Amino acid sequence: MPVDLAEIRAHGEASHQENLAFCRFLHQHHHPIEEFQQIAGEVQRNVDCTACAKCCRETVVAVREPEIEAIAGFLGIEPDLAVRQYTVPDPDNPEARVLRNEHHACVFLDENLCMVYDARPQACRAFPHVAFHCHSLGGRLSSLCLHAEVCPILFQSFEIYKRRTGFIHGEKARR
Repeated sequence: MPVDLAEIRAHGEASHQENLAFCRFLHQHHHPIEEFQQIAGEVQRNVDCTACAKCCRETVVAVREPEIEAIAGFLGIEPDLAVRQYTVPDPDNPEARVLRNEHHACVFLDENLCMVYDARPQACRAFPHVAFHCHSLGGRLSSLCLHAEVCPILFQSFEIYKRRTGFIHGEKARR
């Protein structure tokens, strides 16, 4: 199992279509997501996210007004200043805001640490969306599959789950 982040990224990108096929396989064979969540929980306990922080570099984080207010309060500034300095309009929904990225990372990322960790948005708190018995849009297998090339936790969890289910890309599972 690769542990080097660049290697995980390369394997994740190479496995993208396989992971999509695997998610379809799981759905078609009615595999409950809880088994995957359990695996991911075990993997997550052994991964130091601060050694990676790829999610902070490669995802877009939507923020709602209460989250902007929490960030502003944490920073000791007015919410309208937080909006102007740290968010941009969501390209898919101009009515909504997303955290600004600069230098290919979240505006709040310093090295691999979040400068507003205690006030970070819910999407950041929940990532990689594998909490046991948590069912959210971000936690759907199809959504998780999209982030496997970004997140070592998801990548490794998918690889373990493929082996456990006997999944073979392009073939029927043995189980």
